[in-house]
Amino acid sequence: MSNKRREQDGALNLQPAAGPAGGKRSRRQKHLYLVLDDREKGLSIYKMDADSFDSGDQVAEHLPEPPTLRLESPAGHLAHAATSFSAMGTKIFALMNQRCCLVYDTEMAVLGVGAHAPHQMVCGFGISVAIDGVLYMLTYRSFDKQHPHRLPGHVPTEGWSWKALPSPPPTFCRYVNSYALHPDGCTIFMTTANFDTAGNPLGTCSFNTKESAWRWHGEWALPFLGRAHFDVELNAWVGLHSGGYIASCQVISPTYYNERAPTRFLDFQTTKEKLFCKDRERHMKVSLTYMEGTNKFCLIECGDDDGYVLHFTIFGLKHRFNFSPFAFWM
Repeated sequence: MSNKRREQDGALNLQPAAGPAGGKRSRRQKHLYLVLDDREKGLSIYKMDADSFDSGDQVAEHLPEPPTLRLESPAGHLAHAATSFSAMGTKIFALMNQRCCLVYDTEMAVLGVGAHAPHQMVCGFGISVAIDGVLYMLTYRSFDKQHPHRLPGHVPTEGWSWKALPSPPPTFCRYVNSYALHPDGCTIFMTTANFDTAGNPLGTCSFNTKESAWRWHGEWALPFLGRAHFDVELNAWVGLHSGGYIASCQVISPTYYNERAPTRFLDFQTTKEKLFCKDRERHMKVSLTYMEGTNKFCLIECGDDDGYVLHFTIFGLKHRFNFSPFAFWM
């Protein structure tokens, strides 16, 4: 196995030396693992059975207690910003205080300690993709004036290690609006936007993990908010869209290039009805998880104005000319 992490201005590789001996295993039932900040109680991971939800909107009145795992929150009022979570296989990775890496194996119910991230690496952006046992994470280094787009080289450790990958192209902007893994299993598409005065254009680029190379695709954007997922039945990317809708768009070739799309977005379709952010008076955080193997999605809204209120929506999409219809699935 191996594990690569990458986030905004470069890429790192977290890699185990060797995995356990092979052998056939019975098919394991998958669950939803929900990560919440329980404030004074710490950061909690809850294990939930998706079969307990009926189709449609659900409100979780009571979370299972105790949680599967509880971690003490990092010190400081910005504790949530100092911790990021990612998943690969049966493992959940938590970077505490942006450097200490904890690895929780959901199958073995074991918590381990991985390699510390390098000092130059700033985590917490939540942009990570697992590919072939490697976890890629994009990291931002605004403080590095001499090499703002470079990260330190390979850091050897017992079991896991970090490794720097090539810097993004000059057109890569500071923020990532949306990203998606191509069904080829090795190309990560990212849309970046300019939120400062640097003059960088909104555009989309990709990173090929096999060739370890970047490619610029033009000044246009993926029509999503955050991560989009590939739906096998639709043969399309599906993700959150502004205004509370779910959007889908055709998957493009890793070699596709269009200097400037007429609408600034790839052609996309949305659901007729809103699936989230229906109550504009309440601030809700939203995440979308693809439940691989079921061809269904889990939409989670979380509001914490007066304690946690969780809204779960399990849904699937059907292909029509105009269709209408950090949780982990492991």
